[in-house]
Amino acid sequence: MALDSGIKQTIEGATLEECQRKLYEKYGQDYHIENRESVFKPCGFLGLRTKEVQRVTYTVKKSYSNEPYSFQREVRNEEDESEKLERNRREILQAQTNVVLNSLANKVDEMTKKLNTMNTNIYNSGNEVHETIKRIEELLEQNEFTMSYTRMIEDKIRQQFSLDELEDFELVERYVVDWIGESIIISPEKVFRPPHVVIVIGPTGVGKTTTIAKLAANTILDAKEKDISRPKLCLFTIDTMRVGALEQLTRYGDAMELKVLKAENADMVKEIYDKNKEHVDYIFVDTGGYSPNDSDHINIMKNVLDVNMNPDVYLAVTASTKASDLQNIFRNYEPLGYDSVIVTKCDETRQFGNIISVLWERRKSIAYLTDGQRVPRNIRKANIVDMLINLNGFTVDREHIENKFGEK
Repeated sequence: MALDSGIKQTIEGATLEECQRKLYEKYGQDYHIENRESVFKPCGFLGLRTKEVQRVTYTVKKSYSNEPYSFQREVRNEEDESEKLERNRREILQAQTNVVLNSLANKVDEMTKKLNTMNTNIYNSGNEVHETIKRIEELLEQNEFTMSYTRMIEDKIRQQFSLDELEDFELVERYVVDWIGESIIISPEKVFRPPHVVIVIGPTGVGKTTTIAKLAANTILDAKEKDISRPKLCLFTIDTMRVGALEQLTRYGDAMELKVLKAENADMVKEIYDKNKEHVDYIFVDTGGYSPNDSDHINIMKNVLDVNMNPDVYLAVTASTKASDLQNIFRNYEPLGYDSVIVTKCDETRQFGNIISVLWERRKSIAYLTDGQRVPRNIRKANIVDMLINLNGFTVDREHIENKFGEK
């Protein structure tokens, strides 16, 4: 019985290769595959299971009998046999590659959908935020963390925890405390390079004069405790605006047996520096306080200090300053090139989320904390443990954070 050419027919096999082999045995190269699809056919006892097979739709280029190809005596077309075999091999390889790629793409799509569903479930259950997320948000707000910082913590929670793990509030809380600690950058120990110039800048009323006096006095005390010779210090101010600024610093200087100098412009700063740079170990510079919005006076101060002294510049801010004001201060004092931050008046508040948030947002380190007016006391090097144990409302594992963040 002859088969008409050009009529679409189907053949099935476990794989595409098996279908192509059957067609080759029957028709040689004189067939054309029109389509291929995967179908599932019943199998097993009572047909309760299914198996996947490949169904190929094809057309025959010529008329053939139903006899096996090995008994046919048709004339081959003019294509060289080796070229036909190579073409067939490439078609089989391409088909196999397409099957693999399609399978991988389907699996990736399936995994992506599962992850998206999981992430959605973490935050939304009937369009409601998970109770653990709510509690963490409330604690962060209570500690005056900024909205952007809170979003950062929430993103970490979403990436870290499954929906089941979110039921363990203590576990999530512990991770959040760790993440807060990891976001704090402590200023590294400064390399001593005589003369070591230290400048404290900042807005009015943050305690710059008291802070510069504390730093100078502690430099003397540290040498005494280490039983080394007393360092030679130079102390001067460029504050020409505040009434009594020189007198206040002079009182501190008298207690340290230091003469306090005054500079009103860049030439005077350079003169003081040039006269002392070969003879002292440290030079401490007090500055005037201006509103962070007073860009004119900030630029004037920048010009006054524009002397090649290679200084360590610290920005002083009070612990109780609102986050929005801190952002403004950090940004507007940036032209003065401060290296790190000193947080003053820590005794006036117990919430440090505002400080931690803005330090993180501006990628700035923290060097010292001050908590009173006494000189040389009431100043200490900043450390992560002190800031974490003061988190309000959080359950903080003291032993854990000391092991993780304490000085080694």
